[in-house]
Amino acid sequence: MRFTKGFPYWAAVSLLGATSASATQFNPMFLKDKGAQVDLRFFEKANSMVPGTYGVDLYLNQRLERRQELTFKADEEAARDDAQPILSLGLLRELGVDVERLKREGMVSADSGDAEPVNLLRIEGASVEMDVSNLALYLSVPQAYIKRRPRGYVDPSLWDDGVTAFFSNYQLNYNRNSGSGPSSEYGYLGLRNGFNLGQWRLRNDSSINQSTGTARSFSSNRTYLEHDVTALKGRFAIGQLYSNGDIFDSSRFRGVQLGSDVGMLPDDEAGYAPVVRGIAETHATVEVRQNGYVIYSTSVSPGAFEIRDIYPGGSNGDLEITVIEADGRQRKFTQAYSYLPVMVRRGTFQYSLSLGKYDNDGSESPHLLQGTAVYGATDNLTTYGGALGADGYSAVNLGLGLNTALGGTSLDVTSSRSRPGHGKAASGQSARFLYSKTLDSTNTTFTMVGYRYSTSGYRTLSEHIQEMGGVDHQSFSRGRPKNRLDLNVNQTLGGNGSLFLSAGETNYWDRRGNTRRLQVDYSGSLGEVSYSISASHTRGDGGSADTDNQLSFSVSIPFGSSSRSQRLYSSYTSSSRGEDNLQAGVSGYLDDASTLSYSAQAGQYGSEHSGSVGLAWDAPSAKLAGNYAKSGDSRHLDLTASGSVVAHGGGVTFGQPVGETFALVEVPGVKNVGIEGSTARTDGAGYTVEGYVQPYRYNYLNLDTQTLG
Repeated sequence: MRFTKGFPYWAAVSLLGATSASATQFNPMFLKDKGAQVDLRFFEKANSMVPGTYGVDLYLNQRLERRQELTFKADEEAARDDAQPILSLGLLRELGVDVERLKREGMVSADSGDAEPVNLLRIEGASVEMDVSNLALYLSVPQAYIKRRPRGYVDPSLWDDGVTAFFSNYQLNYNRNSGSGPSSEYGYLGLRNGFNLGQWRLRNDSSINQSTGTARSFSSNRTYLEHDVTALKGRFAIGQLYSNGDIFDSSRFRGVQLGSDVGMLPDDEAGYAPVVRGIAETHATVEVRQNGYVIYSTSVSPGAFEIRDIYPGGSNGDLEITVIEADGRQRKFTQAYSYLPVMVRRGTFQYSLSLGKYDNDGSESPHLLQGTAVYGATDNLTTYGGALGADGYSAVNLGLGLNTALGGTSLDVTSSRSRPGHGKAASGQSARFLYSKTLDSTNTTFTMVGYRYSTSGYRTLSEHIQEMGGVDHQSFSRGRPKNRLDLNVNQTLGGNGSLFLSAGETNYWDRRGNTRRLQVDYSGSLGEVSYSISASHTRGDGGSADTDNQLSFSVSIPFGSSSRSQRLYSSYTSSSRGEDNLQAGVSGYLDDASTLSYSAQAGQYGSEHSGSVGLAWDAPSAKLAGNYAKSGDSRHLDLTASGSVVAHGGGVTFGQPVGETFALVEVPGVKNVGIEGSTARTDGAGYTVEGYVQPYRYNYLNLDTQTLG
């Protein structure tokens, strides 16, 4: 981590160049070592090294490469007053120097081994400089002698395990509905807890929710202890986990897991973050579930919404979205989470091994063993497969991923055999086709295309467990998915806005009808005026009786000070199963720092007039928001709070929400110092939290000089 206070470049240069070329003379007669003469020549010149072994920060061409133990020796034959580092051929190779070229050009012997010391100064234009005060060794080598390194690569010796600390990331949501009838309340507290000790990390995801008429419920989604396995570019974990979902459906289990972490590899995607889109008719609560567990809850205003800050538990598993309107009506739909083609770079090997016991809220919890592997055979061909075994169940998968001019595609087939312990056994196959492509000529991106076909005898592990629990075979088979198609398309229209299309359809074995969803969003602008149009169609299991069509339109016009982003806006929402909603309002910031925002609107919902006011504060130590709405005799109150608490050796620090990897910043004893690009400020002890940094990557944080002094 590098922290920069932002002092002028010339000042830094003058400080680094302050050493004098003239030597200071010492009289050795004043020092005696058992009669032997004391060698003081290493102390006569500033910034010189005494022979020995030191741990130094090693830079190559101004880039920090690693922390390394290096031996410094004095060259008795050379007229130098300081010790020089011993740089081996193997070290230069690891740093990215083109050792083979050095051999070809005769700068080192052709038969030199990796332990052979090398005089780097034989390369024209190369230099070696030591900053003694910071124990930093700067190597400069002409680019012609540097091999191309993968972008984003950071040597594992620089990976920092972090400080010992406990943290809790919280999200609190409360709403109350009241009016002429009985009032109702809903509360949700989501927690992501963690404790770091050396190379070990303890994590827990849990939630508490309660609504009127129901008992308070606590749910622990996962709890596990993990440790990096650097040599295997992966992680070992034990506890309540989710199996890898790239090939088989992700399952929660209790046991152990060893799997690769693509974030440790240079230029690999660290993960995929889903975006949930929908339309709310009123001030509504949106719940997001995965594998039956609530992983996210938030309040939204009437109209189209987007939710981007979701952290799913598994790498697969559909997201179940519930929109709870202010009048209690609920609307549910399902969104596929990960339907990207299985593709990796040539030579890349990704693996996952899970062993344990299925973690089910029901009574059936069979033992399971799952292993998957993905290998980049060529630049354009990826092979993958896996095996899954449990009590009375087995499945095998084989697949190929292909990169072509027509896009990235992958095709795999899974065969399953299920014997639930009662009734007859079942066997079948499921084929899956995935596709992704960006058409540069039209700026069209197919972000997700997925198709799956399953025979009537095919079972997933969760379906097998349902049958183990006593579900009748015939009733279970009726209504099982047969075909499923999912499609997401983004279309950029240049200066005319952008278009987004999402569609999905599923039909079933032994059941008439299907489920369907379709959503189209268009957004654009005319000068500084922005607008959007959204339309959606959903059809559930009940056919036409379970069909809902929605339309939403909004426009936003700026006014006043541009620094406070004040806007007038209006929106209209219509639903075939609800009332029309027309709203107009104003929003903006109350301060130039854009931390305190307001909103006020009025309109009509059906035959009733409505109005609402809201206030949100992006505080240094939390995010707080409140909204009050009234429609006819009904009143609706929303309160939300999110943030983090970090307990560490320097005390307890409160901050904004944090991700899986975050930074604890210390400016010793200085209060109210900010970080550039962040609303965070140091507390009375000089600490603050920067919520989102990249693991296994360089991260640079700069202090906001406007807050110093």
